[in-house]
Amino acid sequence: MNNLIEDCLFCKMIRGEVPCIKLYEDDHSFSIIDIAQVYKKDGEIIKGRSLVIPKKHIVHYYELDEEDAGHLFVAASKVARKIKKAFDPEFVTVFIRGQQVAHTHIILQPSTGEGDPIDSMFLNIRDFFKVAPEDDIKEIAQMIINA
Repeated sequence: MNNLIEDCLFCKMIRGEVPCIKLYEDDHSFSIIDIAQVYKKDGEIIKGRSLVIPKKHIVHYYELDEEDAGHLFVAASKVARKIKKAFDPEFVTVFIRGQQVAHTHIILQPSTGEGDPIDSMFLNIRDFFKVAPEDDIKEIAQMIINA
């Protein structure tokens, strides 16, 4: 095991060296309740923020092979359904990260609508989304196709 994996917080949780509250676990992934829950401006907690983590140490989600990605998203779907059932948010937002902890993970964030800072974040950036000229869209698509 290299130093990166030995120092990885999520790898330590998987090995049982760091305590966490597991919500789900299978042979390929596990899910924990995130200790950093989101709060509305009025101080009300938006309950249920959870993380779904592959058991293999992989930093970026696009480095997952197809099988591992499939297992991770199946686990995320199972946990998202549990969050929806437990707290009945409008929906469960999915973020894929690997930045603050250099081990890819899916963040499942319940979204409640009014007063929800995650919803507000998206509403605040929507003015930056514009329909691009068709030639630009075609060029962008072709660059991705050819990569």
